Amino acid sequence: MFEKYDLTKTIDDATFENSVNPLKERLSILQRTLRDLRIPTIIVIEGWNASGITMSTREIIHSLDPRGFTLHAIDKATDEERAHPFMWRFWVKTPSKGRIALFARSWYSRALAEKLSSIGWKKSLKDEINSINIFERQLSDSGAIIIKSFLHISKDEQKVRLLERERNPLTAWLVTPRIWDFHHNYDTYLPIIDEFIEKTDTEYAPWQIIEATDRKYAISKIYSNLVKTLEKRVAFEADERSKKGRQKNISKPPKNPVHRRSSAGSAYSKEDCQNILNNLQIEMLEINYILFKRKIPFIIVYEGWDAAGKGGNITRLARYFNPLGYDVVPVAAPNDYEKEHHYLWRFIRHYPKAGHFAIYDRSWYGRVLVERVEGYCSEPEWQRAYQEINEMEQDYVESSGGGIVKFWLEIDKDEQLKRFNQREKDPLKQYKITEEDWRNREKWDLYDAAVDEMLARTNTRYAPWIVIESNNKWYARVKALKEVIRGTEKLL
Repeated sequence: MFEKYDLTKTIDDATFENSVNPLKERLSILQRTLRDLRIPTIIVIEGWNASGITMSTREIIHSLDPRGFTLHAIDKATDEERAHPFMWRFWVKTPSKGRIALFARSWYSRALAEKLSSIGWKKSLKDEINSINIFERQLSDSGAIIIKSFLHISKDEQKVRLLERERNPLTAWLVTPRIWDFHHNYDTYLPIIDEFIEKTDTEYAPWQIIEATDRKYAISKIYSNLVKTLEKRVAFEADERSKKGRQKNISKPPKNPVHRRSSAGSAYSKEDCQNILNNLQIEMLEINYILFKRKIPFIIVYEGWDAAGKGGNITRLARYFNPLGYDVVPVAAPNDYEKEHHYLWRFIRHYPKAGHFAIYDRSWYGRVLVERVEGYCSEPEWQRAYQEINEMEQDYVESSGGGIVKFWLEIDKDEQLKRFNQREKDPLKQYKITEEDWRNREKWDLYDAAVDEMLARTNTRYAPWIVIESNNKWYARVKALKEVIRGTEKLL
């Protein structure tokens, strides 16, 4: 990919001034347009050491309103970031609608720096390429613009610039032995980086290679590419918004049906289950410590009908956990700030650190349940979510080395009505029943169909669904604990 670029390209001062100044003004206007259209934008500046990443970033910033962008200078991962999957640290930095996130180095530099030094780096890098492409495609599908530039210079030019920096007392500290080592291996890394860029050069997030020997030429080309890409998107958005209605996706049939039933374990008494639960909880505590010692994260997802018993189930599951080793993530409707991001953003933020548990009381599956049934998102959006969720869960399992257990708590319609009425009569439980619960009940059949499709299309090898028959609450609690123990032991 690099072979076809001419690194001798230059631009004279007059041409530079005449071409760049109008582009700067246009970029400033486009930033306001993006804000009004509520389009999130990601600008990535990558390149060789000493190729001009800082200079280019500074130039772009000078043309932007500082209230509308965030700059992320990506360096080595912090302890907190190392305790999460690789892409987590970048997901949490994605911009809200209408804002710009500017990355001076990004997931690309970190993938190369962290994977090339590891055993089995070829497979690791291949896995990260897949994760990166999924990450960028999902952001693009949700409406984000992704603009990526790679500043390319020759080995000889890099040497000249590194020596210049070393001679300057103000910049000498930037040139470390590690950077010189990378320079000496330039010819070794060149084909690796070339392949890395080629395999992440996609329709939704293409690369722009910037010939950066002449700094003015590089800046001019970066500005030109930014303005051209943003104008194209703004024009497309205006055209799309002028159209009346969009063609809907045709719903795909379920691919992996999951059998559901609400009744089981009726022979188990409350006393029997409490005795079993006590032994299981002690066993779970031991597993809790083993996972912590081995730094293995684990996610437990609870979904189910209203009044199916999620809260009581979670309480029994976590009763003997070390309180420093787990978090319960209660999921409600997204707030205004969360709505400004990709819908998965607020869940990925709460991924467990290495060795910890995260228990989601409802989850990202709201996209294909509540948001689908209530019309809070469009049909193309919830149809697309099945693939996005599967990709997210697979990437989490593969990149973190952790596991996921997903529970659907099933009760029948009569049992739900019984529990609703009990809650209304009990002063200590009245807070659990709302008008929204009754409204949702009126749409039982719509939710029932959505649940069937959700279970079928997101029941995967790496994150299978487990239906918990929950008409009998105590049986449900025992089964859930047994399944978590089985899932963690399998992972260990």
